[in-house]
Amino acid sequence: MKMSLIKTVICDDIQKDLEMIRAALNAYAETHSELHFDIDEYGTAIDVLHAMEKGRVYDIALLDICMPGVLGTDVAEEMLAKSPDMGIVFLTTSDEYAVTAFALNATHYLLKPFSQEQFNAALDRAVKKTEDQDFLSLACVDGMYRVCVTEIVSIESQNHYLLISLSSGETLRLRMKLSQMFEEIQKYPGFIKVGASYVVNFAFVRRISRNTLEMLNRVKIPIPRRGSEEVQKKYMDFCRREALK
Repeated sequence: MKMSLIKTVICDDIQKDLEMIRAALNAYAETHSELHFDIDEYGTAIDVLHAMEKGRVYDIALLDICMPGVLGTDVAEEMLAKSPDMGIVFLTTSDEYAVTAFALNATHYLLKPFSQEQFNAALDRAVKKTEDQDFLSLACVDGMYRVCVTEIVSIESQNHYLLISLSSGETLRLRMKLSQMFEEIQKYPGFIKVGASYVVNFAFVRRISRNTLEMLNRVKIPIPRRGSEEVQKKYMDFCRREALK
């Protein structure tokens, strides 16, 4: 049986609640042998943000909301900016933030104390969200990588290699023609070839002008004059489709 690795973070500022969530996750894992959970635990939201700054990426986040310094909803917003398809489960003592949580497209909102059955239902939904994602297996110069398509910010062709920028801030390098990569990735919504050297993911565009695409990571990608009108039209079409979801 193929085992799926699920990178998971638990964050709660109350130690006994952190242990309760971890115990519930362990119990869930025992009944799902096809899943392997790689788990990080933190007592503050600030620690989660620091881990993300160092390049940690997660598939599922189990977050308390009311924590000192930074709310769990604020952490979730930053996490989703980097990994839009992450499964977010909020576990809190109040329903005060439920509207905010679901505005962030949270997978589930659990009130403490919760039963194992309730926790399992929440995890089922979060796991399904990770399994519904599309992945590419990439033979990079330093090894094989399994990359979620929605994590790709942009791809640049440079000296017979491709530089793939990920939402985590990581850059992968592999030997392949840009045309080959685009042929494989163009079936996914939001990807467009820009000039002869770039493929971009519209989901990570911060600003567009006639001659530049500025990405959320502040990288500026030049738009050839001849293709400017087409790129802008396709970007507006993408935005309309997203607004209708």
